Amino acid sequence: MFTGSRPMAVVAVLLCVVWPIGGQVVIVPVDREAALAGVIREVHGYGPPGYGEDKRKDLRITYWVLDLPTVVNTSCSPERPEWASVDCKPTKRIRLFFPTLPMDNGLELKAMTMNEQKALVTGVLHRQVTAGQTTPIYMDVVDLQPLRSPSSAEQRPAH
Repeated sequence: MFTGSRPMAVVAVLLCVVWPIGGQVVIVPVDREAALAGVIREVHGYGPPGYGEDKRKDLRITYWVLDLPTVVNTSCSPERPEWASVDCKPTKRIRLFFPTLPMDNGLELKAMTMNEQKALVTGVLHRQVTAGQTTPIYMDVVDLQPLRSPSSAEQRPAH
């Protein structure tokens, strides 16, 4: 019926229910494909053993993120009610995980060519469960496409 990945991204967006709650966008359901638009970039941080608790001992790591224009959240059940603000924290930055060998489909190489550019990233969202996932929400990427602003030559004058 459809060919190419762009129609799949549109279908993925249509399958997600998105609504504003308290100044943030909540994406439901979690653990299903969703498409989010933002700036893709490579960032640096701290890894094991303490993920930034002891900057002299922790490894320096580089990883991919999608910086979003608005705060997003997913449905969440905290481990304990008093931990809701930590367990269910919203974010404007989503860590991106790309497929690895043998199923590597070149998405990380594609991301390298799009560093610091606007992109539509499609993947499965998950809540952070370990410090290694780095951000409160992370995504297993299945596709990414550049988003280009129309150039001034392509824009029609307003009437």
